[in-house]
Amino acid sequence: METDDDITAVLADRYTREILTILTNEELSSQQIASKLDMPTSTAYRKIKNLEELNLIKKTKVIRTVEGLGESYYKSLVSEINVNFKDGKMTYSIVRIKMDDKIVRLWQKFKD
Repeated sequence: METDDDITAVLADRYTREILTILTNEELSSQQIASKLDMPTSTAYRKIKNLEELNLIKKTKVIRTVEGLGESYYKSLVSEINVNFKDGKMTYSIVRIKMDDKIVRLWQKFKD
């Protein structure tokens, strides 16, 4: 379970926010993320691992490369994060994508 500090750290880090943002609309590998955001691949891996541990993104598939290595692809599980500061206390709420939404998206891909 994520803590207030975990979520605050995610939202405070520009690269982590950008990763979460691009994975909302696209399913990408860590190499693709690193390339899109012009960051070292090792940095992308660390940030992706953190987002996975917080259950904010999910590995959706692993594709074997010509070299026989597995290339993992990721997608955001978050549709909304709200942060409130009231009476000296910060709270947050996360709206995660429901499984029904994922199934609808899958069918839309087949339809198109």
